Amino acid sequence: MLPILLLALASAPARADAPMPDPAAAARFAQGENCMELAAVDPAAARERVRQLQPGAKPDLALHLRICDGYAEERAGRNEQALVQYEAAVSEARTRSLQRLLALALALRGEQNGLRGLYAAAISDLKEAYQLELEVGTPARQVYALGAIANLYADRNVKDYDNALAHYRKVLAANEAAGNVQGQATDLFNIGSTLESQGKLDEALQYLQRALELDRKRGVNEDIAFDEKAVAVVLSKLGRHEDALRLLGDVERRYGKDAAPDDLAAFRLSRGVALKRAGRYAQALPDIDAARAFFLSQNNLRFLETIHDERAQVLAALGDWREAFNARGDYQVVRQKLQDQLLDERTTRLRVLFDSEQKQRQNEVLARENELAQRELRSAESARHWQLAALLLALGGIGALALLMSRQVKLARTMRELALTDELTRLPNRRHFLALAEAALAHAQQSGGTLAMAGLDIDFFKKVNDTYGHAAGDVLLQRVAHALRQAIRPSDTVGRMGGEEFSALLRDAAPDQAREIAERMRAAVQALDCSDIAPDLKPTISIGLSQLSARGDRLDSLCKRADDALYRAKENGRNRVES
Repeated sequence: MLPILLLALASAPARADAPMPDPAAAARFAQGENCMELAAVDPAAARERVRQLQPGAKPDLALHLRICDGYAEERAGRNEQALVQYEAAVSEARTRSLQRLLALALALRGEQNGLRGLYAAAISDLKEAYQLELEVGTPARQVYALGAIANLYADRNVKDYDNALAHYRKVLAANEAAGNVQGQATDLFNIGSTLESQGKLDEALQYLQRALELDRKRGVNEDIAFDEKAVAVVLSKLGRHEDALRLLGDVERRYGKDAAPDDLAAFRLSRGVALKRAGRYAQALPDIDAARAFFLSQNNLRFLETIHDERAQVLAALGDWREAFNARGDYQVVRQKLQDQLLDERTTRLRVLFDSEQKQRQNEVLARENELAQRELRSAESARHWQLAALLLALGGIGALALLMSRQVKLARTMRELALTDELTRLPNRRHFLALAEAALAHAQQSGGTLAMAGLDIDFFKKVNDTYGHAAGDVLLQRVAHALRQAIRPSDTVGRMGGEEFSALLRDAAPDQAREIAERMRAAVQALDCSDIAPDLKPTISIGLSQLSARGDRLDSLCKRADDALYRAKENGRNRVES
């Protein structure tokens, strides 16, 4: 399916019950939206328009243009620069209470976070954007936000397929009510693809065929070919090889001689895999090799990961063990590059956050200076108008009471947070973590689900304190806590148990999945750059895993098995995961 651009939805009409802005503000908003639409098709022209309009622009238009500038960077493939703009836009929109623009900036930042593998941050941004759209946005943008959340849940690294399907079905219902046929086809396709990822192939086939039927009625050749290829892949997985290959032949004829190189390469990969499943290995190899040549030229690691894996299987089936071994080696190299890339993107996220915090502090200083100027103006006016002064005094008393109440609420919230949160790392403390673990254990035993516990310990932490001091040790603990929080899934919890000891609660995690998450945590800590603390400081952690084993399993038993596995990790050389 062709992607539906956010900016196309951003210009939808306002709700009937939404307050209409003044004409000047509406005109400025329209200027910002026009810039967004231009960025979708011509990023360079959009950036030029931003440079023309920025000088002297009102604050709301200036912010809209900043978002447009970020979107132009994103469309030009410069995602890091785009994220810098989105971070600054979110901060400024909050400061100025520009809710419509805050929703737009959050949605764009959320999608960028999802692409970088920062799933917890992405979910938080997109859900907040959706809530704002419910308050001040349009039905079309609400649907878009729901779809973006669904795409995130369906990501192969998140794999929360049930949540993804629930959101996709809400989007489908909205598009059916609106009579949006293209949107319905996209939703049906997304539901089918998610069911395919779950292994529910028969059900997936039904949804993909419904999407194909709608797109055939629309008559968009590119979308029809995309649907036919997806249906053929599912038919191949179901063992209906002749039906799959016949449909792939239709796709090839539909592409013809004018097919885009990337579409043709993806098609040949799909056909090669289908031929492999049919046992026609000699015919499969040329297609897979052709796809390999193209995606090597594009350095597309995600496609190459699949290609090297499939190629190794085909070569092994043909008895070419040497080349099969080489292909398996290529697969491992690409897989490691993808892991390294994910870590690099998380490092970039930290740098962008720092830049954004600096900008936010500057905005806060300006806001305070503006408030002081306003107070002086009110004071001068009160000297000339005694009656107004009395009124202002009364209002000031009300404000003081409101401020006092606000402070009391914040104090109560802070006291509760202190009781549940480790002050240094901002993670759940031991008492809070164990309470969460008890609840998760009870739920898993009632529902028959899976649950894993991880015990984590920073290697040689005492040496860090003794060598560099406790202040350096505290900084290291904070960085390790942040790395662990970024490495886990949104449904997981990591807490500090004391000292250099942490624990992680991995809900609905089978043994293989739990080990994969543990390896991500271990790799995230190993990748930390602590050269600013000490040039030779390279932190690592050891991890012990335990799995819920019986309906009568107790939390203390689960924790003890994790501790025992942690001791084995220490004894076996540290910086490793033991189950």
